[in-house]
Amino acid sequence: METKLTAQQRYNVRSTFGLMEAPETAEIPGLAPGLTGVPPCDNTYVFDAERMRQLTMFWVGGFKALLIEGDPAAGKTSLIEQWHARLNVPLYKVPCSPTTESFRLIGQLLPTEDGKLAWKDGPVLKACREGTSVLLDEYNTLDPGEATALNMLLEGYSWTIPETGETILPAKTTRFFATQNAVDSKAAVAGRNIQDVANDDRFSYMEVDYLKPELEEALVLRHLLAGKVDKAVAEQISKICVKVANNVRVAFRQDAPGVDKPLSTRVVLRWAKYTVMYQSVMKAQNRSGLHYAIRQAVRMSAAMAGAVNEQITAVAGYDEDMNS
Repeated sequence: METKLTAQQRYNVRSTFGLMEAPETAEIPGLAPGLTGVPPCDNTYVFDAERMRQLTMFWVGGFKALLIEGDPAAGKTSLIEQWHARLNVPLYKVPCSPTTESFRLIGQLLPTEDGKLAWKDGPVLKACREGTSVLLDEYNTLDPGEATALNMLLEGYSWTIPETGETILPAKTTRFFATQNAVDSKAAVAGRNIQDVANDDRFSYMEVDYLKPELEEALVLRHLLAGKVDKAVAEQISKICVKVANNVRVAFRQDAPGVDKPLSTRVVLRWAKYTVMYQSVMKAQNRSGLHYAIRQAVRMSAAMAGAVNEQITAVAGYDEDMNS
């Protein structure tokens, strides 16, 4: 079913995204509430001012396609989801893989109930007709030849459906987003391709690193408080988990022995929540919930688990047996 767009609406940046750094009267265009396909709003999400600055310039500048690159779980996909959630703009999300073919993105002829064939738009063509957005996740897992089939639409040019002869001109408000891990990332990501230069040239570029410590702490704290955790306890756990994660990230980038991957924000959130759940039972055994919970929050090699345990001890001030 085609999304019927509602009237355009302008949103105050400060109140909509919680960015006190923004000018008091700054506004950004979106759509009125009520459309299907708008991502759900996550009230625990924290917006980073630098990310927002770049995304805003892309949005208001009328650019068509944006490639967002960064380490796993640095917040690439969630940034685009929550941006659209706040502006009430539908977002088609496509998980790409090495077997994704371009017709699954653009559309194809499919059999109808009466045995005939009828054209069915894929998510990219739907967004073009409606003037909405599409997110191609893990974009560089696509075969370069398949990605090249999107070039004309990414540029905003008209495109004729060969099977029907219909010509589609992407609506002016259509936006294409692609997220990916870098081919040369130090994190162990597999199956990434270098896309054709003509395809790559269609995209504006945005590099996303992990959140600043104070923002990541605020994010973890919001999640814990939403779970009715005591504020003082939640603040302490948030600070320790984020500090340890950042120490491990630095160690990873410096090729420290045993540290074979970073601790992502996703892992930090799981770790903090497990720590709260294990805290009382571990305390009764005179053991550290922080040290215990990290083992369930993420799979690690024995060498990395040892290195992370050392970081937890250094930051928390006590070891696994609660000895200082």
